[in-house]
Amino acid sequence: MQVEYFSAECKLCNRALVMLEHHFPNIKIEVHKQSECVDGSCCALAEQYGVKAVPALIVDQKLVLTGVPSDADIERLKRLLA
Repeated sequence: MQVEYFSAECKLCNRALVMLEHHFPNIKIEVHKQSECVDGSCCALAEQYGVKAVPALIVDQKLVLTGVPSDADIERLKRLLA
């Protein structure tokens, strides 16, 4: 399973990532940080996945979450990532 996370590195993006890492400590999350995208490759990848806002969580090349996850989102992700 491939899990990717797009972040603008703002407070909300950082908070969402901490939440995801807390609830899914055994899942490797590849983080695409805005500050590290100097050649536009992250933007092209985000566009390919249909990301229109961040934070965004991608699982197996499918957009599954945008924004800070709610309790319901976490429960849905637990089933998806199990």
